[in-house]
Amino acid sequence: MATIPPEITGRAAADDSPLAVTVQRACELSGLGPTSIWGFLKDGRLEAVRVPGVRRTLVSYPSLARLLAPASASQPTPARRGRPRKIAPCE
Repeated sequence: MATIPPEITGRAAADDSPLAVTVQRACELSGLGPTSIWGFLKDGRLEAVRVPGVRRTLVSYPSLARLLAPASASQPTPARRGRPRKIAPCE
């Protein structure tokens, strides 16, 4: 059963979200493929959790929630690239 954040449902809920999930579970929750999840772990957009003595990489649930947050809330709009547009003269 998928855990849906209270921001999406609009209902206040007890903090029952997991601390970390497996890569497979992160794929199920996000709809992304394992290659994308591993890529995000590699470039630092997702936080990896390693448990000593366990050969399994877990994904921090809060970092997954931040990655999937709406772009307007988490990241500023990127600057436009390229040559500036010419402004038409006023008549």
